[in-house]
Amino acid sequence: MTCQARSSYITSEILWGYRFTPVLTLEDGFYEVDYNSFHETYETNTPVYSAKELAEMASRAELPLTWSVSSKLDQHAELETEEEEKNQEDQNERNGDVANLEDE
Repeated sequence: MTCQARSSYITSEILWGYRFTPVLTLEDGFYEVDYNSFHETYETNTPVYSAKELAEMASRAELPLTWSVSSKLDQHAELETEEEEKNQEDQNERNGDVANLEDE
């Protein structure tokens, strides 16, 4: 038999970091519903802030939302590449000055 239900919750009924206890079990090839634990909840490991709140804090602080070791390594590699390019440009300018002196 198909069963459908619709519900709505007010703000004070919503618990951050909790889940409903499973009420459906499979026993002897049949599903059994435990209506006694229908409204029971249990706490889960959940971040203190929602994704929206984290994004707002990150935008206010102008910080990246997340970072990882690999992203920090990528940033470090980009900085090294920029430094190498600058050093190469400086070297080319110095080489150009020497070449100009030789032509004179």
